[in-house]
Amino acid sequence: MAFSQVSKMRPQLVPVASQAISFFPYFYNFRRMDSERNKRQPVTSIETKYGTLGPVDHVKYEANGQASFCIPVGPIHVDTPLGRFTTQHTTDDMRRPKVEPLLFHPNGALKSIALETRTTVDTPLGPMAAELLSFYPCGSLRRVFPLNGKLSGYWGEKEEATLTAPMTITTPAGPITALLVGVQFYPGGQLRSVTLWPDESVEIDTPIGRQTARIGVAFHKSGALRSFEPQRMLTVPTALGEMMAYDPDALGIHGDLGSLSFHEDGSTAGLSTPMNTLEVTLPDGSVRKFTPEKVPNLCDERVMNTKPLWIGFYPGKISVGDEFPEFFPLAGHQFKVGRMLQDILGPIGYACGSSF
Repeated sequence: MAFSQVSKMRPQLVPVASQAISFFPYFYNFRRMDSERNKRQPVTSIETKYGTLGPVDHVKYEANGQASFCIPVGPIHVDTPLGRFTTQHTTDDMRRPKVEPLLFHPNGALKSIALETRTTVDTPLGPMAAELLSFYPCGSLRRVFPLNGKLSGYWGEKEEATLTAPMTITTPAGPITALLVGVQFYPGGQLRSVTLWPDESVEIDTPIGRQTARIGVAFHKSGALRSFEPQRMLTVPTALGEMMAYDPDALGIHGDLGSLSFHEDGSTAGLSTPMNTLEVTLPDGSVRKFTPEKVPNLCDERVMNTKPLWIGFYPGKISVGDEFPEFFPLAGHQFKVGRMLQDILGPIGYACGSSF
């Protein structure tokens, strides 16, 4: 293209650029006004079954007119059957960068409350220090969290752990002493689950003997052990014979459901197995084969981890798979449990450089 042609085109580009530049202040002012409008949301009080609560803002209501969500902007004292609690209303830059909302169930009962300071709470297990509490719609205590700090690049698990200490609680599986993330109860007050701090482990009584649990332990209402996360690979009796139970990459979010679970009578209700395969012969003679999957490691996609195969055991039938389970009646089907050679060929999982 000749220089003269370029020169002739250049003036056509100027108005377009000028329009873009002139538009920016209007766009910026619009965003600034919108931000200021959000900051100026009115501070108010709300009527609840616990009395008039305030000051709060960002209030949300249910269709029935009950408040369901609000942000405390000052100290609010809430009188509950467990005592008077003061809501969190201040922040710090490190572990509590924002004020947690006060939540209510549709019937008006308190659902969740973050506390301004760690407060001793009377629980079915005795007094416990807590920074966050949740409740059932009936008003009974659901969860107790000793700490409620937000982890970030500036505040990690090690820093958070310095603010707590091991707690000893009595469980149907025996007393345990450990750093606890949280405890959950049934509406009737029975212990439902215990979630352990990362890298913590405890000794518990199980239907297959004394075992070491990590991440968490859960119970039936009767007190019978419902599930736990094994610290190591376990040989477990099942309706199909002995199988290996373990999850090398178990999520440590909560202890409500582990990779080994039991019915109330102590029989195996389900397990995650990284080592066993299952072959099912259907009544028509066709065969279905199930094996643990291979998935990329989160830290290095070149490394493949073993995703355990979940098998559930029910009266008269079994299920295979967790996300989309397939059910097979015991009657009319043949089952053959096999074993992978992964324990010979290599480790079943890597944790960013280390192997299980």
